[in-house]
Amino acid sequence: MTRPFWSVFPEARTLFPAKKNAEFLLVFPIYDADGDLVSGAADLDSEVSKDGGSFVDCTNDAIEIGSSGIYKLTLTPDEMNADVVAVLTKTTTADAKTTPTIIYTSAFQVEAMRGTDDAITSLV
Repeated sequence: MTRPFWSVFPEARTLFPAKKNAEFLLVFPIYDADGDLVSGAADLDSEVSKDGGSFVDCTNDAIEIGSSGIYKLTLTPDEMNADVVAVLTKTTTADAKTTPTIIYTSAFQVEAMRGTDDAITSLV
């Protein structure tokens, strides 16, 4: 049986799609020029752009999950207060590539529509 996403990353308090103006846990890889995962990426710098605006430093720092080459970054509600959120994570590690992520937010999540017809009608 497949475990749900939130059982693997219990700190992920946001369901999908990403909710506008709510904390969001972004999980992403960092690759090198050969397409291999980069473990221990140095001097991580994450920046966010909201709705095509200028990039500014994120409140939190990205951190690696174990020694996996997979990283996580918690975006604040303010950083997620846009229809389109772009995130760049850069590193000074040689040959590592900048990781871009585009997030389209929604005012409602699929979870809000589960259950009864009343849940759906309350959204319209």
